[in-house]
Amino acid sequence: FHPEIRDAEACYRSSSLAVRLAKETGARLHIAHVSTARELELFSSAPMEQKAITAEACVAHLYFTQDDYATLGTRIKCNPAIKTAQDRKALRGRIDVIATDHAPHLLKEKEGGALKAVSGMPMLQFSLVTMLEMADAGILRPEDVVEKMCHAPARLFAIEGRGYIRPGYQADLVLVRPNSPWTVDSNTILSKCGWSPLEGHTFQWRVERTFVNGRQVYNHGQIDDDCRGQALRFQRN
Repeated sequence: FHPEIRDAEACYRSSSLAVRLAKETGARLHIAHVSTARELELFSSAPMEQKAITAEACVAHLYFTQDDYATLGTRIKCNPAIKTAQDRKALRGRIDVIATDHAPHLLKEKEGGALKAVSGMPMLQFSLVTMLEMADAGILRPEDVVEKMCHAPARLFAIEGRGYIRPGYQADLVLVRPNSPWTVDSNTILSKCGWSPLEGHTFQWRVERTFVNGRQVYNHGQIDDDCRGQALRFQRN
């Protein structure tokens, strides 16, 4: 019942109010977790740099539909709720940024139905391979995955030295291999919560290595626990 409790009308009303206030005041606005086709009417289709109002969608809203509640139940309960296949199709076509909204709740916290189970799911580990799977299906181009998950966030928030493979930029890189099937199960889940709504799904893309600030952090299943991140720097006017 979660899509009925937090329905499309509630999403549209809240987003439209925020957009109206931003236009009235001239404020810069970025709306996170857009989940309905109707909300997209609130945003311009112009290039991101030409807009003062932008929008983001989560991988979960681009992948699941409310029909998946029948098999996954509260494992895919999140805010805003997963919507219809029509909403998913619209979101896949026009959104500025794709995010993960990673929320590694324990399974025991996901019990109790729509009213009691906590909202959110662990999607960070599977976000890139999920989007690359969509690219294989022709839903979007591989270049779109890079643009909306790397380039656009860096430009949108004016993050210094991130989001691109360029001289002088931090080497935040991931090496992926196509045609390398693997199945999500308890042995492949890296999150400490120990579960995923994607368990049993077989991906064709495999993340082999990742680098953070030029340092190898992940290598074929092995993680360097000694690696630490760095504070982001922003180039705001």
